[in-house]
Amino acid sequence: MYQYQNNILSIPARLLYKDWALMSYDSYLKNCIRGKLVRTKEGRGKDNEAWVSFHDLSPIYKEICFARIGDPKEVLVVNLLEEYIVPDIEATKFFTRHRTPSGKSLSSEKQREKATNCMILNAITSIFTEKGVLAKKFGKQKTKIWERVSESVNAINTDKWQCSLPNNPRSLKRRYDKYLKESYGAFIHGGEGSINSRRVTADVESLIVSLYCLPSKPYSSVVHDLYLQFLGGAIEVVDYKTGEIFNREDFYVNESPVEISESTIWNYINLPRNQLLIKKYRNGAYDFNHKQRPHVNRTAPNYSMSKITLDDRDIMHTKLHNGKRVMAYYAFDDLSGAMIGISHSLEKNHDLYLDCIRDMFRFTSNKGLGVPMQMEVEHHLVSDFKDGLMKAGNIFPFVRWCNPTNSQEKYAERLIGTKKYGVEKNNNQGVGRFYARGDSNRTTSQKIFDAENNNYKFSKETYKVIVANDLQEQLEYNNQLHPNQKKYQGMSRMDVFIHHVNPDLPQLDRGQLAKYIGFKTQTSIRRSQYVTVQYEKFQLENPAVLNQLASNNYNVDAYYLPTETNEINEVFIYQNDLFICECQPVPTFNRANAEWTDKDVQGYQDATKYISQFDKMVKTDTEQQLRRVAIIKNDMPIIDVTPEIVKTVAKIEEFEYEAFDEVSERNNAIDDL
Repeated sequence: MYQYQNNILSIPARLLYKDWALMSYDSYLKNCIRGKLVRTKEGRGKDNEAWVSFHDLSPIYKEICFARIGDPKEVLVVNLLEEYIVPDIEATKFFTRHRTPSGKSLSSEKQREKATNCMILNAITSIFTEKGVLAKKFGKQKTKIWERVSESVNAINTDKWQCSLPNNPRSLKRRYDKYLKESYGAFIHGGEGSINSRRVTADVESLIVSLYCLPSKPYSSVVHDLYLQFLGGAIEVVDYKTGEIFNREDFYVNESPVEISESTIWNYINLPRNQLLIKKYRNGAYDFNHKQRPHVNRTAPNYSMSKITLDDRDIMHTKLHNGKRVMAYYAFDDLSGAMIGISHSLEKNHDLYLDCIRDMFRFTSNKGLGVPMQMEVEHHLVSDFKDGLMKAGNIFPFVRWCNPTNSQEKYAERLIGTKKYGVEKNNNQGVGRFYARGDSNRTTSQKIFDAENNNYKFSKETYKVIVANDLQEQLEYNNQLHPNQKKYQGMSRMDVFIHHVNPDLPQLDRGQLAKYIGFKTQTSIRRSQYVTVQYEKFQLENPAVLNQLASNNYNVDAYYLPTETNEINEVFIYQNDLFICECQPVPTFNRANAEWTDKDVQGYQDATKYISQFDKMVKTDTEQQLRRVAIIKNDMPIIDVTPEIVKTVAKIEEFEYEAFDEVSERNNAIDDL
């Protein structure tokens, strides 16, 4: 390797005493002292290397240099050019960000190659523009400059500088001039993205994909056969949507059909842009959404009761004796994963959903909690409540409706899976699916060979036993450790739910809630005191409630929410869709004073208190509205009338006579006959 050191052509000293072993290190030092070797650079200090003058070497050593590292005249020019090659960050960015019309980026090798080309041309520009350097490096003959520049470029070490500049001086000059004019774009091919070189045209590619997406899901070999049959006229291809028959001439290039191999069809089928279309139409929207379509990433809330997610399911591992499955509906807290609502039914209907909501509020009310901030539900079974119970602002501040057939959107789906492959799998057989990937979660079935030839063995139990087992598994699931033990160390799901409740929960209006999810019965207010619901009496809050009733109408609608033991502790009455009051059970007490307890004392006080309030209200209203009055008949006035005698003159009546026509009278008589 040759380099200029202090403007003297030099070689590394180690080549003489180490790499080539032409002399010992001591001989090298003695030759330097005697002047036989001229050091152009000392090797003192870390990472410094000694260099000796090439021109002062003996002829024997020069011949060895020619043989080992080449002619110094050629290498000298290369070294001079390489001194001006510096990294071009902008060129690297340009080719890294460049995209072809099809959206593809350049390969790493192409990016490096094109950026290196720009750096070499930049080095040539620096030599041309720097005063005095051009003549010194490449000579003063202008006609020979590009020849020497081309020699320098061709002699560049391609292991170090990967480039693809022209070898011919004239071509190199044209490329250089184009680079000065177009900058980095000079290395982008003008026909990039052109379809002229494509044997498989856009129409051919579209036909291949369309045939592959037939409902029969053909193999690529079958698609190849269908394509050849179409070109040969054996079959016709029709656009199902428009009814248009494909024209074979559209699949001809230069008046000859575009014949392609089976491997070509396979390659085009597996192009990423085509695979997306194929997987959507061959496998369906559900499979496409869950495997190919992008999705969002969500984080868990910080508080429990901030979001409740609900979903229905079928209990598959154990069935009824008639082969039917028990339906269940679950309500999970998003943060803790605790199941705070559960219901069961033989049918998947509205009552199944409402029973789950009732069970959830029974649980949260017993814990003294308010209303969940948000409910996450699906349209199935719940859409009929979108204008009432599930309308945002009526009961729950926020309601999220999940898209149909998008199970990954509902967090309840994941929590149901956690329960299923956790406590359920530990307590039951046959938990899983026949198509599950994992062997442990893949179920098997034993066929019953009977006349129907379509029956299989399965676990059987009664409805009560299946429900009881599911309720027991709910308790076991809630008492398991929370999955995030790093954050909630030693805490179960229920512990996390209880101790991390959202402090901003709205207060629960039980009267409004009962109107939406409670049971309803029509009744009437009796004795100005109570209503009867399920054969039990419930007393009004106070007698003043009667003033809220419509005129001459004591009929009301009573809503109530039974407890887990089917007891009714309170009733909410409405009239004409307006809330009237909350009614508690009528207070009672023992008729025998000797047997009174504290409960009887309290019952007596409450009963007499209501009566006292009623009497006071009636007395007050009597004093304000009722006055004792009497009726006095007034005497009729006497009118004195004196008669007046009026004299009248009798009028003499005058008679007029008509002329008698004998002929006419006779004719009339004849006509009357």
